[in-house]
Amino acid sequence: MFLKKFLNMPCLVIALFVLVFCFGKFIPLPIKEQFYAISLLIKDLIIFVLPILIFSFVLNGILNLKSGSVKVVFLLVSLVCLSNFVGFWLSYIFAAPILKSGAITISKLSTQKVLVQAWNFKIISFIKNDIAMLSGVLVGIIGGFLKNRQLEMFSEKIYNIANFILKKGICPILPLFVLGFIIKMQHEETLYIIVKEYSRLLACLAIFAYGYMFFLVFLLSDFNFAKMFEKFKNLLPGILIGLLSMSSAAAIPHTIAGSEKNLKNKEVAKFAISATANMHLLGDCFALPLIGFMLMISFGYGFPTPAQFLTFSLYGVVAKFAAAGIPGGSAIIFAPLFEKIFGFSAPMVAAVTAIYVVFDPIATSANVFGHGVFAMLYEKISNIKLKNNATDNV
Repeated sequence: MFLKKFLNMPCLVIALFVLVFCFGKFIPLPIKEQFYAISLLIKDLIIFVLPILIFSFVLNGILNLKSGSVKVVFLLVSLVCLSNFVGFWLSYIFAAPILKSGAITISKLSTQKVLVQAWNFKIISFIKNDIAMLSGVLVGIIGGFLKNRQLEMFSEKIYNIANFILKKGICPILPLFVLGFIIKMQHEETLYIIVKEYSRLLACLAIFAYGYMFFLVFLLSDFNFAKMFEKFKNLLPGILIGLLSMSSAAAIPHTIAGSEKNLKNKEVAKFAISATANMHLLGDCFALPLIGFMLMISFGYGFPTPAQFLTFSLYGVVAKFAAAGIPGGSAIIFAPLFEKIFGFSAPMVAAVTAIYVVFDPIATSANVFGHGVFAMLYEKISNIKLKNNATDNV
């Protein structure tokens, strides 16, 4: 019984983290490179099958809703945009007094050691996640109007295939996937750098992002602390996967499983999370502006004005639809915005990317937490809308 409990995903991942942290320096370099290469291969496999999962879950979710599909999709997209926009502005409001005071300073990040994969077997995904989501939405809406039995049977079939891929294909190899990234962090001494130079900035990120989401869960738990911690406990496996793998895509199976325990309608978890996991990234809404603010102050640019940040946040909401739930993906997408809106130089853009990679574990875990919170929020608001519609029809 103890062994079975220990081998549960959170316990196993924590055990791997502790072992590598304590004994990683004794692992020969070629073995480290092999583990890292395996993790990158698994990441590519996850990214390759993710569009199939998104399409099947979105299609099945919309068809199961039966009616009001257009309103449901409009509500979903509107909530994603609003949530990301609010996240951006909370980072601005929280960070302004701290960073303007000069309480936190930052030095240039230089990684002396870089772990390179032993081999590179690249798997190319031919379907983008946003295309898969849009296709699932359109087919689902059309199917909702046509009431086609064959389409519903097709939806159930690919939904079952997607569930099989998640439970039997992805979940069993997640520990191996995480292990390579833990070894990479240990080899490049990222953890040491975080503790030594970026602990206060990381603390601000964690406090801002997690504090905001705990507040939302508290509200959604009817101001009950016991319910709040129970909901967080259900989401914890996915959060840990995001923390150690720096990939919100890899955490989707556990995020969905945890959210199903937090919701009355389990279908909402699959639909809301799979459809928005790569565009609703609350952790990044806090991390990217915070890093940008720090560099602007350090390079003598001053703190951005509200008008500047309004432009950044509006563009950022749109940019979220192009983001990928993979390590460092958001920093690459947002680099042009820092150049165009804040006037970042090439070294500053490079610094954003480098520092974000260091922050990625915390940001990604917050993204995963935000996925679970969004599912609860979506269910709450959609239920209110349904009740209001029913009242209007009386």
